[in-house]
Amino acid sequence: MTRSVPLPLLAGGFAVAVLGGGALAAPPETLPAEPPEQAAQAAQAAQAETAPAVPRIIVTSQRREQALQEVPAAITAIDAGELARRQVGDIKALSANAPSLLISDTPVGKNNMIIGMRGIAPTSISSNNDPTVGIYVNGVYYARTAGANAALVDMDAVEVIRGPQGTLFGRNTIGGALNMTTRAPQPAFEGSVTAGVGNYRQRSLTGIVNVPLGDTTALRLVVDGLRHDGRGRSAALGEQLGDEDRRYVRASLRSRPLRDLLVDVTWDRFRSDAASQVWIVHFFDPAIAARALAPIAGYVQDGGYTSYAGFNPRNTTDVDNTTATVRWNAGPATVKSISAYRHLATVSGYDLDATPVFVNQLQRYAVGGHQFTQELQVYGSALDDRLDWIAGAYYFSEALRDSSLVTTPSGANMLGRLNEFDSDQTSASVFGQLTYAVLPRLRATAGARLVRDKREVDYHAPRYLVQTGAMLAGSAGCALAAAGLDAGGCRYVPAALHARYTPWTLGLDYRFDDGTLLYGKVSRGFRSGGFQPAGATTAFGYAPFDKEQVMSYEAGAKTELLQRRLRLNLAAYVAKYTDIQQITPQFPPGSTTTISAVVNAGDATIKGLELDAVLRLANLSLSAAIGLTDPAFDNGPFEGLPFVTTARTTVALGADYPLATPLGQLDLHADYNWRSKVAYFQPVNTNTLPFQPLSAGQIASNSQPPFGLLNAMVTLNLRGERTRVSLWGKNLAGKYYLARSNSFAIQGYNNQTPGDPRTFGINLEQRF
Repeated sequence: MTRSVPLPLLAGGFAVAVLGGGALAAPPETLPAEPPEQAAQAAQAAQAETAPAVPRIIVTSQRREQALQEVPAAITAIDAGELARRQVGDIKALSANAPSLLISDTPVGKNNMIIGMRGIAPTSISSNNDPTVGIYVNGVYYARTAGANAALVDMDAVEVIRGPQGTLFGRNTIGGALNMTTRAPQPAFEGSVTAGVGNYRQRSLTGIVNVPLGDTTALRLVVDGLRHDGRGRSAALGEQLGDEDRRYVRASLRSRPLRDLLVDVTWDRFRSDAASQVWIVHFFDPAIAARALAPIAGYVQDGGYTSYAGFNPRNTTDVDNTTATVRWNAGPATVKSISAYRHLATVSGYDLDATPVFVNQLQRYAVGGHQFTQELQVYGSALDDRLDWIAGAYYFSEALRDSSLVTTPSGANMLGRLNEFDSDQTSASVFGQLTYAVLPRLRATAGARLVRDKREVDYHAPRYLVQTGAMLAGSAGCALAAAGLDAGGCRYVPAALHARYTPWTLGLDYRFDDGTLLYGKVSRGFRSGGFQPAGATTAFGYAPFDKEQVMSYEAGAKTELLQRRLRLNLAAYVAKYTDIQQITPQFPPGSTTTISAVVNAGDATIKGLELDAVLRLANLSLSAAIGLTDPAFDNGPFEGLPFVTTARTTVALGADYPLATPLGQLDLHADYNWRSKVAYFQPVNTNTLPFQPLSAGQIASNSQPPFGLLNAMVTLNLRGERTRVSLWGKNLAGKYYLARSNSFAIQGYNNQTPGDPRTFGINLEQRF
């Protein structure tokens, strides 16, 4: 099931040749001093120095550059300066800075994530179960959250786009999309070096250099590194837990060989090596647990950063990305090609019982493979600029191996259960969207995407003695044989899945004389169906699941008041969420014993309100981002139960104040981020039918009560802002909170991993 994957640079080169052919007579021109969006932001920044107005922000959420206040959608846009002040160093840190967004850890390391938006989040991290929120970097879709928590360094902007985005962004964006843009090469020489130290022996170093290569080409290099000691330790092993060593490098080349042709080629590499997270046993019920688990009771803790885990594997991530983007201004239209190749390899592990008692260990969990994407966009305006239009085609292919090895005691030996599958998938689509000015201030929008998916899987599930590598005899040596599916060699290849679906959007927006924008829209989005993870012992447990969909009804207002000192953006929505993919117990035909599998289990209605506000009072800037989410299951096995990995209320507050001093400007920043209770698991045992209520202690152990985190940064600008010294702190109040819990309801125990404790440090930046 292997497939040759074309190199993106070949595709990019082909696009250069084709697109450039019609403009060979045009002479080369120098690079623009700044991309249009950066020039606009620079102009607004200059204006802000003389007038207390909120700066304009340029976004690309509709696949073209537009002012944030002109886009009829719920978007939180964070520019480079705000990312630095809020200490958003990776994707996971975005969770505290936008309404209705929750990004949580997984048991297999911090570089894997569960991303939920507006109450819509996946229930499995298996590579056979796609995400609900799309990650896009420079227009390229990252299909897996595994390995995606890379450094956000030298960025132009990050956009958190809420609601289904399937028309323009494509597959698996039913909750929304994270749209990130890196800083492009500039025509002038510039650079910076930033070094930092902090508690837990944190050391960081970032270097950026931009080098013009003649009048039409420039190169930009970024190197970033971070190390820190463990946030906790294993008392059983005497080792640190949660230490990290991550490195990131990026090289970007921009060239304008012809007047109307712009070529960007970017390569980046992310490497991370970390110890296991701090996992502690937080709950144990001897009335449920088997006698063999009784020793776990001696390690129950109410919290803390000391674990008794007897297994501390290294968690490593290796990711490489190459992207070639070609833009050709063909007069009445712009043609854009985006070709990209991504290689991913992650290896992790986890002591499932978090004690020195050998019960269960996820000895190794690995995801590795590659993806290739090719997108072609054509967009422009017509009818005296009354009509904005975009059309395009998209191709995606991915080949992955997802492998987990769980070990359990077997007498004097160790039994290994390998659950592994190779997954190949392709997706092809065409899309288009029109926005027409029906009246001078009234616009109508309509768009759709036609999607065709294909998915194949090859299962492998042997059972063997780890010490000798010998497979167990008979059907005991192969979970597939026990299910009657072994086609030889303990392998099973089911029929390929084919799917067709059509995301679409319809909307109206009206702009008043004062610039206020009112909008309403209806959007339909889909998440792909898929295959089960390996490991079931019945054929029923390998049944594939179907796609799920969301029908979203949204209304919003965007306005700037008080002579543009106040920006106020509001959105309200109702989403009908149907055929939800849930891990649910099932009775196989003829059996009285349940198995758990991903199935399309019921429907839900999600209602919500969101607010983004910025207020400038002389030099003081205040910001607020608030999300209210009210999800409820309408039917199915989870009716009456809460949504998991969802906060009903999220609040992000920020304040900035510059002070003039004899040494230079002193920038003061503080932000406070609060969210309501989050349940990581249901308050019932979902391994049985009917569901059985959990005890009060177990329910509490599975949940994080409401909490808030206070962060701050103080920056002194010296030598005309060429030198900066910053003191920073995160979680300054030292709040203890959960990053994730894990429930073993049927075994009678839970474990938890805490979020980061108080951290602080100092950075020195020198620009040149």
